[in-house]
Amino acid sequence: MNKADKMSGEASRETETPTLGELLESGFLRCYLCKKVYTDPRLLPCLHTFCKECIDKVVEIENQSENSGFQSKNNIDCDSKSEGDSEDGKLVESRTSSETNGAKVNRTRNKTIICPICKAEISIGNIKHAEFPENTFMKDLCLMYEYKHEKSRQCDYCRYDGKVVPATHLCLDCHDNMCQSCTGAHHRTKVTRLHKVVPYEQARKGLNDIDIRQYQIQTCPTHKEEPMSMFCERCEVLICKECKVSSHDNHKWCDTEKAKLRYEVQMKNLLKGIQNQIPTIHNYLQFLSNYDASIVRNREKTIGDIKSHTEKLHKFIDEQKAQYLVTLNEETDKERCEIQVRSSNLKTAAQSLENNEDFLRFLLEHGKPDEMLSLHRPINKRLTELTHMHMDGLKTRLKANFQLGNSSERNLQTIFGRLQISRDDFTHSDSGLASQSALQISTMLPNVKNCPELVHELDAKGMYDNKEVWPTGITVTKNGEIVIVDRDNKAVKVFDRGGKLKQEIAGQGENKLATPFDVVALKSGEIAITDHEAENVKIFTMKGDHVLTITEGIEYPRGITVNSKGQIIILDCQLRHITVHDPKTGNLIRTIGGNDGKKNKALVDPFYVTVTPQDNIIVTDTASPHLKFFGPTGEYLTTYGQYGIGKNEILQPYGVCCDEYGYIFIADNQNHRIHVLLPDGMFSQFLITKADNCWHPMGLAISDKGELVVTEALGKVKVYKYL
Repeated sequence: MNKADKMSGEASRETETPTLGELLESGFLRCYLCKKVYTDPRLLPCLHTFCKECIDKVVEIENQSENSGFQSKNNIDCDSKSEGDSEDGKLVESRTSSETNGAKVNRTRNKTIICPICKAEISIGNIKHAEFPENTFMKDLCLMYEYKHEKSRQCDYCRYDGKVVPATHLCLDCHDNMCQSCTGAHHRTKVTRLHKVVPYEQARKGLNDIDIRQYQIQTCPTHKEEPMSMFCERCEVLICKECKVSSHDNHKWCDTEKAKLRYEVQMKNLLKGIQNQIPTIHNYLQFLSNYDASIVRNREKTIGDIKSHTEKLHKFIDEQKAQYLVTLNEETDKERCEIQVRSSNLKTAAQSLENNEDFLRFLLEHGKPDEMLSLHRPINKRLTELTHMHMDGLKTRLKANFQLGNSSERNLQTIFGRLQISRDDFTHSDSGLASQSALQISTMLPNVKNCPELVHELDAKGMYDNKEVWPTGITVTKNGEIVIVDRDNKAVKVFDRGGKLKQEIAGQGENKLATPFDVVALKSGEIAITDHEAENVKIFTMKGDHVLTITEGIEYPRGITVNSKGQIIILDCQLRHITVHDPKTGNLIRTIGGNDGKKNKALVDPFYVTVTPQDNIIVTDTASPHLKFFGPTGEYLTTYGQYGIGKNEILQPYGVCCDEYGYIFIADNQNHRIHVLLPDGMFSQFLITKADNCWHPMGLAISDKGELVVTEALGKVKVYKYL
């Protein structure tokens, strides 16, 4: 089988979920390192599972590596459990831009190990006390596996009398092994007569698989033997009745079956995401294989041209020929090496996704509610990361051809010809990646809380107010100061981190604020304020001194923001366009027409504007669809939100902001809620709603601490910790 056929086979992998019996007998329950059925299975953040002893050995070797002052590349010795070989684990110091599975990830410095399967960097904090959570799903399945296979078991009750009697039955309520005689006594005892007892002979045949699964109940590690039958929605953890009273008394909770429904939907959506990525990766692997073959064919053709021409020019061009051949081989070998490296990384990424897919499918098919809920955090975290993992594809194509020279002997190089090495950009049709769905480098996403924490609340009233506060705009400075535009009181109010009013800015004379609407903090430490009645944007210092007024290209400015370059971006609702200005001079750099793909005006009644970490521009518009996305130079990308009260619907969009990870937040004013979108513009969740006392949200901003700051009609300002 050639490489292309092999990859085609990988791309068409079977996705049908096996039965529970088939799953138990498959390799799903075997540790990658020791090749045996898991013993005390532990789950890594990348969703790969290893025996505790095996992963502890990985960490131990990394600890030795750290003490030795070099990076360990030793194989993990699991000889005590298996004669099979194992992959290596490596201790690394994370860097600002590290690479894992072909994706570049921004990280802070921390002690990490490398997952032996997917090569993902796993943060372990204190390397001497690394601890990974128990994989309860795998643990219960491994216990079932033991029941179904021959094993020397003694009766637990006879052992109390000093006897050694083979066990023939298992009590699913007590989890005790019993001989034939003790089984009869168990049935005759009043306390245990109704217990579910199964013969091991039947268990080995799989006749009691369903019963065994039903009786596998997680018990509380704190309150022993207490079943964890409740789920704390605030803390997002399984709890028992004792936990509710002692630690979660005032928290909102529900039973595991109800909680399962919500998280099951999330897991299924995430599963669809990675299922969609797997064929994309395989297709790109196929493309790389074809490209590699074309590189070889091109090289052979070019070599043939060179040799053919060389024969005509005889010995005096041998040296030139050798030089060109070396150059050609070096460049093509370098390109092929790059292809092989990327192919290897992508295969590893594909294997990781496939393993994650299998684990999640099996969990959804055979997992119990408590198992799903105990694992939902690492699953949601990992799969959210994987769903938005982007592929580091090739950007240029290596081309080599031999340009024939003149046969005259006047100039050796002219006679021999010239070897041309160049690169052309790949087209999307070449690689099979469409422009909007192309996998590109991005940052892994952290999880957004289902119940964000309200960490602070303040009232935006000022000393000189003569009307109700109407906080249309908000920004947070790099020092944590909250700056609020009070449109109706014609002032900008500055509060310190604790909520104390520090300054009120209204301007003086010709620089007095007429109808301020929105504000943004500039990199210089100053603030820029849109004033749509005055038809300009005014820049002030934090002490209220006027610095500059911008008028070029604007008539009725509303929203305002800055991009990564510090340039000021102004949204004009009268001209229905976006202007970009120099923050020092106010000069107009460019105008973005706000047109859609058909060159029609996409902006109808725009209000607010923000930018993503990639400098894409997002505009809220009262006309549906309510969010319009543009590229940094104005190309129309996509939209979000129709008119209504449903999941992807909005009644009166107001403020919009974007955090460092690319999460997008939208104030749905009339529905009293905040939408959270993923970086690709797809709906993720409602962060807060009317049930959380959210009332007519208006302006949104991300603080210097990465918290969401929300202004509400009539002046309430709330700060939420959402990650």
